[in-house]
Amino acid sequence: MPLPLTNNAANNIERTGIQERSLRLARLIADQLADRQQPNGAFPQHSFYAPAFAAALWAQLDPSHYAAKIETALTALETEHQDRRYHREFIEYALWQIPGLYRARRTAILRDAPTQSPDVANWQMLGLINGQLSQKHGAGKSRRFMNWLRWTFIRQHYWLAPLFWDRPSCFSGQYHAFCAALLTDSPKTAHQKIAAQATALIADLCDDHGYPNLLGRGAGQSFGAVCALYALAQHGFHHAADAILFRLETAMLTTGTLPLNLFAQNPLPDDLGPANPATPGWYGYNRHDDYLAFAGYWLLKVATSTTEPKPQPSLPNLITSPISIFSGPAYQAQMCPLGKHSFDITPCPVVLSGTGTNATLLFAPTGGEEDANSLYGPSSVPLPASIDGTQFAHIRRTFKLFDTVEITFKLARVSGTRTITFNDHEITITDEIATKCDLLRLLVHHHVPLIQATPNQLNAPELGITFRADHDLILSDPTHFTAAGPARMITAPNANHVALRICWGNCP
Repeated sequence: MPLPLTNNAANNIERTGIQERSLRLARLIADQLADRQQPNGAFPQHSFYAPAFAAALWAQLDPSHYAAKIETALTALETEHQDRRYHREFIEYALWQIPGLYRARRTAILRDAPTQSPDVANWQMLGLINGQLSQKHGAGKSRRFMNWLRWTFIRQHYWLAPLFWDRPSCFSGQYHAFCAALLTDSPKTAHQKIAAQATALIADLCDDHGYPNLLGRGAGQSFGAVCALYALAQHGFHHAADAILFRLETAMLTTGTLPLNLFAQNPLPDDLGPANPATPGWYGYNRHDDYLAFAGYWLLKVATSTTEPKPQPSLPNLITSPISIFSGPAYQAQMCPLGKHSFDITPCPVVLSGTGTNATLLFAPTGGEEDANSLYGPSSVPLPASIDGTQFAHIRRTFKLFDTVEITFKLARVSGTRTITFNDHEITITDEIATKCDLLRLLVHHHVPLIQATPNQLNAPELGITFRADHDLILSDPTHFTAAGPARMITAPNANHVALRICWGNCP
């Protein structure tokens, strides 16, 4: 009769299963990249760093099998034009991960490309890690001092325990996860301590539904998912890691590849941008092959990590955090109403209906990339607007107390308030302003089947959700945009006060 498994033995088995599944995905991605690589070593949808991360993946997975592919990728990197958008930090990091790559060739690839070092946490973190790797391979005392200075800057500028800002006062679940993964991989004790706190927050954000990056820039993208998977697996959050891996595997089965965005799994069109409604968000900045190679690399790290898993840290206390997470038996809601751009803030909570990997996106993230004019115009921000649609509300202040978030906004010089209250089976959103305008303007993911039962009630029967207001509601066609693609807008038109109850089950 076999002995019962101890907790440690069960954890090891669970971790092994995650490693085996991650290895399977990494191999599939490696072969896809080999098929997609062009004769000149580049990729069809490569913008920045696909050849570098593809070479790192191939070199660690099977250097003899992919030898020709690796050489072609490195040659492409040696001849690549290094303009002002050249992602030196990312490319340098990937080059450090290629076993046996000679220093002279790494220098030839990077040449005189300057570091970017923007005021963004993940770039600063990459610069730190690259500096450590350089120091490990023979850099002098000046490098050690510069690494210390950069670490001090990161701690003071971006770290607000238990979260990393994306940019100061702007949160992104995606880039928080990347920072956590980079520090998790560091041998330094100070880095490990912070990585543990950051990973515990990821576990809270991810819960059991498998989406770790619902808030902020890059919402729903595979980039953040694989980084979160690595950090969670290394710190012993196996249930959350398993949920992310389920989402990645499902996307691979559904689309035949790993899409850039796990919410919008249709292939990206060639003519990306606001003129094309098939664009699921704005991806003028991102490219499929960059993210595919990046994901393959981190999946292989999950699969081949030989370090002992770190003890699971306790979940963070978010009472004083700018992030709000509300979890109940029927849904999980997340908010972060701070930021500088529309993709930073969540004036309407991001809501997943249901639990576990069956959870369905109800209110989609309105985050994305906005390096140019995008589909995320003011009309697709879920805040009140003037009746003629020419003026849109802007958040002025937020206040959180227990299960309630209050947002003060200004619309055409008139102040208003939005109050959101969370209960186990109900969310109530109340808008109030001293003028007639279009209130609510909430964005419901286009996959959610909504029926207008009465002028003031909408039903989502497949999800068991009722929307009931004290004012007539208008449900638009799916012509507004979120990080998950098109959305339908719920509006209370020509009103100065409305209270909307969203009930899982009938509203009494």
